Amino acid sequence: MGETQPRRRADARRNIEKVRQAAADAFSAHGLDAPLDKIAKSAGVSVGTLYNHFGGRDGLLDTVVTELADRMVKEAIAAAQDAPTPCERLVAFIRATCDGQAADPGFNDAISRRHPHAPALKAVCDQSLAFAGDLLVASQDDGQIRADVTVEDIGRIFQVNGDLVRTGSGAGRARVLALLFDGLRPEAARESLPE
Repeated sequence: MGETQPRRRADARRNIEKVRQAAADAFSAHGLDAPLDKIAKSAGVSVGTLYNHFGGRDGLLDTVVTELADRMVKEAIAAAQDAPTPCERLVAFIRATCDGQAADPGFNDAISRRHPHAPALKAVCDQSLAFAGDLLVASQDDGQIRADVTVEDIGRIFQVNGDLVRTGSGAGRARVLALLFDGLRPEAARESLPE
């Protein structure tokens, strides 16, 4: 028979919830590199308590940020559903994801994979790229997206957008995204440049 986990004391449960809330606030305000000692202080607990309950940053990210990232990815998927063509759905999904990055520093860091070792968070990011990959293939089959674009290129768009969001390049970000979207078109295909 398997062992059952002991039930946590009420004060331990309250501490966990305080850390979760403090972390959610800190990550949404400052990104996923928010200092753990400040999160613990805001929650009114020691850093040791945070490590005891969550095992460190990756455990805390999996507990706190995965839910936010999952919700925002689902919102981006929903934003894409009504577009009439696979290409328009792909662009709508990328744009909604990029807008989500601009709106929330924690989501920005998550979707641009700044902390790739949190397994549950990585799974949400993988789900996002799988959805984009399906739309990409359908768009390429329609001849709307150049054949040499890969799902990894979509991930790179999120990374570039994430860097622009972090540097505060609002107008520059819109221009770069427009250039990237233009570069996805078949007529933009050129002989590959050496890497």
